Amino acid sequence: MISQQKKYMIEISQKEIEELRNSVKATSRKVMAENIARMKKTSKNRPKAMEYFDEVADLFGKREKEIQAAKESGKKVIGYMCLFAPTEMILAADAIPVRVNSGWYDTSKLGDRVVPVEVCPVIRSTIGAKMIGLSPYLELSDALISVLTCDGMTKLGEILSDYKPVWAMPIPRVKDLPQSLRFWREGLLTVKGQIEALTGNKITRKKLKSAIEKTQKATKAFRRLQELRKGNPVIMGRDAMLVNQTYMWDDITRWTEKTEALCDELEEKVRRKEWSCSLDAPRVMVTGTPMIWPDNWKLPTLVEEGTPQGVLVADELCSSERLLYDPVGVDEWTMDDMLNAIGERYLMASTCPCFTSKDGNADRINWMLNKIKEWNVQGVIYYVVRGCMSYAMEYTRIKKVLDGINIPVYYLDTEYTREDVGQMKTRVEAFLEMLTARIDI
Repeated sequence: MISQQKKYMIEISQKEIEELRNSVKATSRKVMAENIARMKKTSKNRPKAMEYFDEVADLFGKREKEIQAAKESGKKVIGYMCLFAPTEMILAADAIPVRVNSGWYDTSKLGDRVVPVEVCPVIRSTIGAKMIGLSPYLELSDALISVLTCDGMTKLGEILSDYKPVWAMPIPRVKDLPQSLRFWREGLLTVKGQIEALTGNKITRKKLKSAIEKTQKATKAFRRLQELRKGNPVIMGRDAMLVNQTYMWDDITRWTEKTEALCDELEEKVRRKEWSCSLDAPRVMVTGTPMIWPDNWKLPTLVEEGTPQGVLVADELCSSERLLYDPVGVDEWTMDDMLNAIGERYLMASTCPCFTSKDGNADRINWMLNKIKEWNVQGVIYYVVRGCMSYAMEYTRIKKVLDGINIPVYYLDTEYTREDVGQMKTRVEAFLEMLTARIDI
């Protein structure tokens, strides 16, 4: 039972909650519709299959109603705030996994009432969304998995525990030490027991195998989409990012089928040479703080609506290409082997800057260098929301590496606000102009 006495959250009148929720929800609906309309307008030969993802991107639409109906039939919903959460275990217990980080700008201002303004705005926005009951998936969650990747995420879990059961998952900071994987595996076993207790469903070998196979199929479709972005652009980066993000709350089997259908259409566009934008558009990769739909979409929009127009061909974001790129690799389908495989997939494959290692988190460097080479990236935007210390502190090292291979990198810091879009536009377009000048030489 969650105590009625709130440890962190302030009291707000029901009238104010309803007024704020209705106001922010109306603004959010408008922003989502505008973002989709702009993506349709910007992309030449936009894939027809994107219509499905446009629909699922409505946070107050079809998928919310589906999950509500599933809950009424007895299913449990487990929210998570970081891609370290083992979704295979959630699926194996016949529960629904949903990611609940907030991408609303307006709710970050509400979060300022609970935590200082210096705190990461993703954290403040999620707190604000809970204060007014805005987020469908956060509200529908029966419990939350809080992975302790940074100070902000650690305290976010504590704050949200004023409302719901929160299961904390500490991570080993040095992932390549012999004891780290053992430590992480113990945490997975603890969460497994918590999931089983909540759902009343035992995670059996057969059920876990089926869940892993389901996510492996999704990974295959996910990687196929990213591979199609290597050549001439047949899909704009914003569209690909939207597909990636809808995985976080959609039905996984259906999402996989729709993504495969999208890839079939894109392969046909390659054969017909139906490109989504000019072949001269600078090819940009974005890395840094996660960008969450729907409000926190301004940087991708500025790049792909810029003068000159750029195209996002790759990213290194935990809200996009890092979500599902690495599959769970199982050698033998024993329970022990599957649990080890899940542990390795979520820990060892991660390029999160929350880690250090004997080689200084070289996994992230290698990921980016591989992307730059194989996806023909011509420039990198290093995006950081103010207060996101982990990503901010790694910038210098990333810049040194990219300078060494003559790839321009631009540090772009911002807040959860619409007010700096004009200033950001000037900075992004200057970077795109510089990339265009380099290409023309």
